[in-house]
Amino acid sequence: MNNFLVSLITMDHINFERDIKLVDELGVDGLHIDIMDGHFVPRYGIYPEIIERISKISSLPLDLHMMVDDVEFCINQFKNTPNISYVHFHAEACFGNEMRVIDKIKSINAKPVICINLATSFTVLDRLISNNEIDGVMLMGIHPGVLEQDARPKNILNDLKELKKIIAGTNAESFIALDGAVSMDTIEPMMKAGINHFVGGTSSIYKNINRNDDWTTQSKIIKKNWVKIKELTCKEA
Repeated sequence: MNNFLVSLITMDHINFERDIKLVDELGVDGLHIDIMDGHFVPRYGIYPEIIERISKISSLPLDLHMMVDDVEFCINQFKNTPNISYVHFHAEACFGNEMRVIDKIKSINAKPVICINLATSFTVLDRLISNNEIDGVMLMGIHPGVLEQDARPKNILNDLKELKKIIAGTNAESFIALDGAVSMDTIEPMMKAGINHFVGGTSSIYKNINRNDDWTTQSKIIKKNWVKIKELTCKEA
């Protein structure tokens, strides 16, 4: 089964509630929320209080993407937030302490997903996957938290070959997610290569959106894009 989650950061920031209600009505699989500290990545994310409010206006599952240096501290900020399904943490932020972070994620009744940056080795994954410690692996098709950059879908397709070998050598059922490099053109080849969770935004569900247009115009484009995404993700891999 293929899942498509909408990246909150690609929504209209002064109209979160409106945008969330629309994608909720359309039937997306969840909201992907970037938590950024200005250190691990050169940007800042959304306050925990805003995310808690979001969890009350929508029943959509929330995926929290921890792009932070102190992962455990940030996880604690969301211990009372409902609807958190997965917490994505970066291998680069906690080398050697992955199990401690995984335990912290489970303590807030969420499922752990490890994120791998473009240049990071998959070595760290062997033990975590073979011992069924993680529910998924998320590959980054871009540098996290960096604006105005080109995605690298070819890199992802090459990396998938290695990752699938690691998973195939175990009894694990870890899903493979992609954040960045998700567009109308890449969804199908990525799916065929093994991706089954997609995080999309400006190049997919919000493709061709002009935030200066009236909401009627924007919502029509979003709905049209969603129909196309459903057609692509419902195809057999």
